[in-house]
Amino acid sequence: MADRRCFGRPRIAPMPSISGSRRAAGDSSAVPPGYVEVDFGAGPRLLEESTSVLSLKPADGLVPAQGAVDWSPLEALPDCLTVEWSGPERGIVDAVAAHPGIRFLYWDDAAGDIDLGSTRLSEVRLEGAGLRSLRLPDQIETLLLRRPPATLNVHAPNGGHRLDLRLFPYGPDVVIPDGLRRASKLWLWVGGEVSMTVLAAMTDLEDLTITFDGAPGALTDLRELDRHSRLHSLRLDDAFGLDPASLPELRSLRHLELNGTRRTTAAAVKGRFKGSAVTVSVSGAKSQAWLAAHMDNPFRDWVEDSEAYGRAACAAYTRAMSAVNAIPSAAPDRLEAVERTLRGLVTDLNTVHDEHGPIETDDREHAWYVFEELANRLQVPAPEASRWFDEARRF
Repeated sequence: MADRRCFGRPRIAPMPSISGSRRAAGDSSAVPPGYVEVDFGAGPRLLEESTSVLSLKPADGLVPAQGAVDWSPLEALPDCLTVEWSGPERGIVDAVAAHPGIRFLYWDDAAGDIDLGSTRLSEVRLEGAGLRSLRLPDQIETLLLRRPPATLNVHAPNGGHRLDLRLFPYGPDVVIPDGLRRASKLWLWVGGEVSMTVLAAMTDLEDLTITFDGAPGALTDLRELDRHSRLHSLRLDDAFGLDPASLPELRSLRHLELNGTRRTTAAAVKGRFKGSAVTVSVSGAKSQAWLAAHMDNPFRDWVEDSEAYGRAACAAYTRAMSAVNAIPSAAPDRLEAVERTLRGLVTDLNTVHDEHGPIETDDREHAWYVFEELANRLQVPAPEASRWFDEARRF
């Protein structure tokens, strides 16, 4: 099930975090057992020797904000599997290539030409409007691209054959890079509507997931799916605008999953495939009354966990949007008003946490995602948005 609130599949926007602590200046005490002292150029820090996920984002303080980075401390972290990075390259590719045990790279604000061919990475997650080209290693299994530019040029082994591709534009404009058109598994995270013509050049597609980020959750040109003769699994998240009658006869289809749909749609789909070779799974079927109340609210799924909890979160978002819409576009203090509004959303979520919560890991990450999307819409720089969120939250 592709739960929109559970980002373990992947974790889209992890909270900034650092494993370890800064030693006091002049502290010469012995390093505690199980820890190592490292210095990537921003001063000595203590990390657990068994650290497997390492945030080296400059904003998190382990590496200097600018200038040279000393990558040698990676030698002291033999269990490191995952590295998080952001901004210009600054030697991160060579550092990862020199440590073949690092198999996962998550990179925000990437730009330019990135060549990962010398690494042993099996999973790469990239975000960056300034990306021009990307070369993937032979071992690549999963690639996630967040808001990729339409002109991005990707070179993948065998044209991406057997690749698990996750393409998250969060809007209507979907472009499958030429070098990835043999991917067998595709997860699209789009806005409120997407045409199946965007998949026309994909030759090896077997498994397709589409997650809608807004209303109406509609797939158009569904007849185009018929060209994908190998498609055996189709998952749709919040496809409230799905017309079951428009689904073509997909010869290889064996699994159809709807997560978030209309009750009438669920009944029609189950009726259509009853007695066929297709297994249908439905969760989160909604009534018309529910849709009228919650359709446009990104916290709508929280109502499933708890009526009071979810309604309070939905109300927090509604208040935030009312405040956003009241900010004049040309106001001289617009940035200050935006900051007050975004921090106010987090303050309201703190209240949800205190009175109806707690807001735990999955919902905390979803709250960050909603906050990030709203901040991006308001043109708030990502580092600033991250700081506001982290300073304001108590959950």
